[in-house]
Amino acid sequence: MLLNSLIIDNIRSYEHEEVEFPLGISLFEGDIGSGKSTVLMAIEFALFGLGSQKAESLLAKKSELGSVILDFSVDGEKYEIKRTLLRKSSGVNQDPKNSWIKIDGEKEPLSPSELKQRVLQILKFNEPADPKAESKIFRYAIFTPQEAMKEVLFDSKKRLETIRKAFGIEDYSIAESNAREVLTEIKTKSAVLREKFSDIASLESEINESKGIVSKLESEISQKQDWHKVLEKNESKKMQELKELQAKNNDKVKLELNKENLEEKIEDGKARIVTIEQKFADYEIELKENNEKLEKLLEIKKPETAKSIPDIISEIKKFQKINDDMIKSKSEKNSIHQDVTRLKEKFGDKIDSEKKSIENTLNGLLQEKESLEKFTDEIKEKLEKINEQKIQKETLKGSLEKEISKFSQLGNTCPTCKQEITDKHHHSLVDKKKKKVKSLEIELQSITDSFFKSNSKSKEIQSKIESYGQEISQIQGIIPGIEEFKVKSARENQLENEIKELEGKLQDSEFKGENPVEYLTDLKDRVMLFKSVADQIQQIIKAKQKGEKIIVDHQQEVNSITSQISEREAELEQIQKELDSFEDSETSVTSKEDELDLLRKDITQVSSTIAALLENLKNQNEKIKEHESKITESRKYETKYKKFVQFQQWLEAFFIPTISQIEKQVLLSILQNFNETYTRWYSILVEDPTKESRIDENFTPIVNQDGFDQEIGYLSGGEKTSIALAYRLTLNSLMRKETESMKSNLLILDEPTDGFSKNQLGKIRELLDELKSEQIVLVSHEKELETYVDNIFQISKENGLSKILRLN
Repeated sequence: MLLNSLIIDNIRSYEHEEVEFPLGISLFEGDIGSGKSTVLMAIEFALFGLGSQKAESLLAKKSELGSVILDFSVDGEKYEIKRTLLRKSSGVNQDPKNSWIKIDGEKEPLSPSELKQRVLQILKFNEPADPKAESKIFRYAIFTPQEAMKEVLFDSKKRLETIRKAFGIEDYSIAESNAREVLTEIKTKSAVLREKFSDIASLESEINESKGIVSKLESEISQKQDWHKVLEKNESKKMQELKELQAKNNDKVKLELNKENLEEKIEDGKARIVTIEQKFADYEIELKENNEKLEKLLEIKKPETAKSIPDIISEIKKFQKINDDMIKSKSEKNSIHQDVTRLKEKFGDKIDSEKKSIENTLNGLLQEKESLEKFTDEIKEKLEKINEQKIQKETLKGSLEKEISKFSQLGNTCPTCKQEITDKHHHSLVDKKKKKVKSLEIELQSITDSFFKSNSKSKEIQSKIESYGQEISQIQGIIPGIEEFKVKSARENQLENEIKELEGKLQDSEFKGENPVEYLTDLKDRVMLFKSVADQIQQIIKAKQKGEKIIVDHQQEVNSITSQISEREAELEQIQKELDSFEDSETSVTSKEDELDLLRKDITQVSSTIAALLENLKNQNEKIKEHESKITESRKYETKYKKFVQFQQWLEAFFIPTISQIEKQVLLSILQNFNETYTRWYSILVEDPTKESRIDENFTPIVNQDGFDQEIGYLSGGEKTSIALAYRLTLNSLMRKETESMKSNLLILDEPTDGFSKNQLGKIRELLDELKSEQIVLVSHEKELETYVDNIFQISKENGLSKILRLN
């Protein structure tokens, strides 16, 4: 894999940056905290997503949206990936709507997890596509943070986990860990199972006891059930007798209810007749009032006109407009007459002849002013040219004076050709330059005189223009007054004619001196009154007809109700005769019910006894069944317990020891290559003949000096970095052999020289050559590395924003 370019938008301290990755060794340098590691985090995020990284820590704090676009190549094929972070109220997450991969120029939208799976396929990384997991091949074959590798060296448990992950043999430790968890679970469950079958003897004793109780209960229940049948037979006989008595009593109750119903209906009918009679009286009063009102309305006569109300209203509006127009015209005429009188007093009777004379004078002044303004523009243009000539001459004069000054300081050697200059030649050169300067001074004086002369003439003309301007302004102030007089005189005559025309329209109307608007308004009111009267008459007639119909209907209803009352009174008399014939049946029913209640109490008591005995019997049978079930279940637990004991013995005695031994053998097979590779990298980084370093069987780096082993914790910072780097490169070398797409392409080293001395820094060139990678990315704050790399990128931070600048 090779990196081509990276675009970062709103990621950590970056706002927008674009980086082109060249082949060879590239150094990203900058101060601590400038944003170097963010570039590496962005690359890993683009390829594999967040992993264990939190989205909140990647997106810039004040941004709602951030993205990374990575362009890279694998086996000559170009790919481009984009991942986006989106801030919502619930937090920061990857935006599935804005993540894609571009292959051969074709963009394919993919979800974040699908994108990781596609990248693993392209890189041929044989590992699961878990979106929350980092790529172990990328972490150990391409990029491992140096500080993370130092932590591995000081933590034996983490170190072995790293080796297992790097070489894909973590399955052994996982299997052993899982087996131990299963073993613990088996022991726990065995103890539980042993407890579950320990009470079998006790349960069998309780079953025998319950069977004796069941036998006694069954005998007692049989006796009680026989007595219960005798009581139920007596109950059935008493019930039949009670039903016969209740039937007679029900007939009496029905007759009494029917009697009450008839009495209620008779009362309702009489009340309805009273209500109708009251309404008759109300209708007679209303009819009398309507007749009186109708007589008064018929006295109002219809106006003598064929015009409708809309026609009358239209004529009213027409004459109102004529009146309004006349008032408006008279008002405007009076105002204009006052203005005309004022203008006559101001300009006199010869106003027309004065206007022509003034206009001629004004035109002459305007022509003269225009001519002077053109002449002024010509003078200004000439002054600008004179000024330009003066600047050119002064510049040339200054240049010549500088040359004369230089010639005076030259000495006897020409600075250009390095030949000797004679005194005669020297004076000749200076004199020529001085003559040119004098000539320029004369020309400048002539230009200056011409400039002042033209400037004076310009001021004189400008004074005349201003004088003409004042005179023109005075004349222009008179002309509008004359124009106003002419316009207003014409408008006054026009208004006089309009007023005469409007008065003629009013005089020619059919109203003979009476105000048309007032006459038509009165006519409209009389027409509307008559229309309203006609509507009221129609309403009174309809109300009268309706009242008469209601009276007829109500009279029919009274006749019907009277007939119904007579029929119901006769029916009521018959019902009363039937009621008088009934004996006192209620006392007989009560006596029979009391006998039945006593019998039912006996039945209930016997039933309760039987139910209690049956419940006890049921409980004993259930107890026997439950105990038998428990014994059966306990036997199953006993069988399970024996199987668990077998599993426990197999795990403890065979499986766990075997897995541990297999892992040990696999690690030993890796250890030889690992130790050889580590020793080679260590010898390049540390040139101290008194010190050696090796890897022991626990993959722990051991430093030996003069035959004595040293603790890594007591080594200098540079030595610790060297060991961590050697360990890191060893992992990288071996992992690249295992991964097809990582053979010799890309390597990323993060702060590989932290704590190095100058002598150790000198070994970096040899180490980089030894790596033999097409593309190496170094991230460091060491400026000394600049001489060992092909490309340099400077990372700086200003006002909280990181910037990347390529220096070569």
